[in-house]
Parts: sequence; C-alpha cells; structure tokens
Amino acid sequence: MTRTSLAALGGVALAGLAAWAFVPDANAQRIDPRRPSVLVVGAPRGAAPMARVDGRRSGSTRDPLPSGRLRVAWKRTFGLAVEQPALVTPDGSIALVTARGDVVFLDPKDGEERGQVTVGAGAVGPAVVTSDGTVVFMTSTGDAVGVRRGSARPRFTTRIGGERNLRAAPLALDDGGAVVATSTDLAVLDGEGGVRTRVTLAEAPSAPLVASGDRILAVGPTGSIHAWVPGREPVRVGSFGGTLDGAAALTETGALVAVVDGVQIVDVDLARGGARTTRALAPAGLYLGPPAVRPGRVTLLALAPSRTFVVALDGAGQETLRASVAATSSTSLPDGGVAPLVAPPHTGVLVDARGAVAFAAPDGHVGVVAPDGSTDTIGELICSRSGRSAGVAGLTPTGPAAFVVTCEAGSAVLVAGSEADRGTRPGR
Repeated sequence: MTRTSLAALGGVALAGLAAWAFVPDANAQRIDPRRPSVLVVGAPRGAAPMARVDGRRSGSTRDPLPSGRLRVAWKRTFGLAVEQPALVTPDGSIALVTARGDVVFLDPKDGEERGQVTVGAGAVGPAVVTSDGTVVFMTSTGDAVGVRRGSARPRFTTRIGGERNLRAAPLALDDGGAVVATSTDLAVLDGEGGVRTRVTLAEAPSAPLVASGDRILAVGPTGSIHAWVPGREPVRVGSFGGTLDGAAALTETGALVAVVDGVQIVDVDLARGGARTTRALAPAGLYLGPPAVRPGRVTLLALAPSRTFVVALDGAGQETLRASVAATSSTSLPDGGVAPLVAPPHTGVLVDARGAVAFAAPDGHVGVVAPDGSTDTIGELICSRSGRSAGVAGLTPTGPAAFVVTCEAGSAVLVAGSEADRGTRPGR
C-alpha cells in the first residue's frame, strides 16, 4: 500500500491524496480560494467512531470498562427514535443519529446537549465518524450526508443513488474520507463528501464493512466474502457458509470470525485462501452475535433454555469464561412441549484488554462481567421495553470506566462504576 506524505512548502497546499493511503494525523489546506477549509486526516481519534468500535468491528475498547458496583451516571432523553448505537467523535462528544436523520451531540461528562443538526432525511442507515469529526450516513433518498457539531446545516449532501443499506455500516478512512454502502454498491468519499470511486458488488453487503489493510471486506447474505481495493475489481476471498448474526470481526491474525446460523462460531482465514473452520458449536442453545475479539479470545452472548450467558472462547473453541447474566423465558407448545429457542433482538457485547465484558441481556438488563467471572448488573431496566425488543439499540465505550447505552425510544444512559479506576473519569 502506497504511503502518501503531506508536505507544505511556501504556502503550497496538499496537491493530492491517494484513494486508500495511510497517513499520520495532520492538517492540510485544500486549494480552493473561494472556500478555504482544513482537511484533517489520520485514523479517527474517538473512543468509538464506527459501529462495533473500530474498522475491524472488534467490539474491543482501548479503555477499561467500569469496575466495582455499577451506577447510572446520567440519563438524557431526546424523544426521537434511534436504531443504532451512539458513536464518539474526536472531541469526545457522544453522537446519536436518530431514525429520521437528526444528529444529537451530548457531553460525555454530564449528558448535556452540545448541539443538534436536523437533516430532514426521512430515514437513514448506519453512521460513521470521519477523521475530522464529521458524522456520515446514507439516507433513504440515496444521498450521503455529512454532519458536523456546531453547524446548523449538513456539511455536505452527495448524491449516491440506490437504496440505503441498513446493515452495511460505513467505514472511516485514514485519509479523512469514508466508504458508504448502498444495497448494491460501495462508494469511496473524500473528506469533502466527493465521490472518488465506486463499485458494484456481486452480492448486496449485509453486514458492517470491515477494514483489512488496504482492502474493504463485504459479507453478503449467504456468507460470501468479497474484498475490494478501491480502483480494482472486487474479488471473492471466502465464505462463512451461512447467514451471519450481526457482524464479522477481524482478529489480530487477520481472520474473520462471526456467529453463523445462530449455532456456530466460524473463522475464515483470509491469509490461507479463505479456509473455513468451525471454532465452536452451541452446546445447548444459540450463540448471539456479533462477537467481540481480543488477542486469542472471542466473547459473546449464549442463549440456553433457562439462562443467558456471557461466554469467552479461545482459538481452539474451549470456553475460558461462562457467566450467567439473565434468566431466559421459555414458551410452551399447545401439546405441552417446549418451543424451540428463537434468537430475540439483541446487541453485541464490549470487551476490554483485561477481559471485562459489558453486556445488554436480551431481557434488557445491562451489566459488566469482571475478568474473574463475577457479574454486576444495573438493577432497573435502563431502556423502555417495546413489543418487539428490550429497547436497547447498542452499547458504546466512551472513555475510561464508562460506556453509554443507546435506547431505541430515544435516550442515552451513561453507565459507570463505583470504582472509577482511580485517576480516570467518564469522558476524559
């Protein structure tokens, strides 16, 4: 992959930027005397600028999760339905994208509103935060929209066309741009929202896009994996052999891992020509994805007939952690038998470097499993239940010893611990 350096000499600004280049954090001026602006590049610095924390969709937070007795630090309600987890911008703001396209920015310390931008898009897909803090998402009208805190209007609205993709969450690029997905295409946007290149895939992307070196990985509804280097043709590099639950995560060894068909954890080793192996089969129930990954481990929820567990498995599929986190209600059939388990709406867990796990159980209870397996759960339900789900849209790490729970009904709740990891505080 080509390295592009940013240099300025005698007032000469950045002349070009490679479509997929790695650059350190830096600022450079675009040449446009009518509208001078600063282009910020480098990997987004927020604690969670993308769905599942980062471009690997790892679900792994750099900062420790809360420890000790959990507490609700604050709760803010804004009354607009939300279908996706919050994101965190480079300045630490918590960004919530509502189902109709309004973007609300909250202060992580007290939950006070820092800004709100109304887009009026009607309906939107998943969002991402770029290097300069722009929140980017696709609308139901086929436009890519970029929103910045402090601006009353969108920073850009770019016509892409096609149908919005509700599952293929976008990627932020190190050059300040982003990759967005429609039901058929991938499009690379530059930092100003301009389309640099696009491609049509053989299968519709049906899971969050994954960054792997200079490649963008897209998983289709049948589990097939296509890799695309912008400027080239996409290539099929493997298959999961079934339908994914949530997202695939890229491990430290370069393999993709996901829950497939609810009953198995599957690894696809891209370095070995897409070799597929089953890491584990659900012993008596279902696995609930997506998994969170850290070196040598995958962590996720497991649903059994009477309990829900947080489980962690090593590379050989052996359980290294099993912690009960909630009761599971079973349904009886008319003949008196027990109905088969059906995966309820659920959200992926978060994991930190110690192995602590933040979870939202399918019944709506939120808590943290410590590395030793001990569990603390917030006593009350944080989100309002609906007829469809427990009301939790997702979990997002916000910094040391804190994470935010996004509620579908339109609220955000910051969860912290009684032991604030001494010397840290939420949002710092």
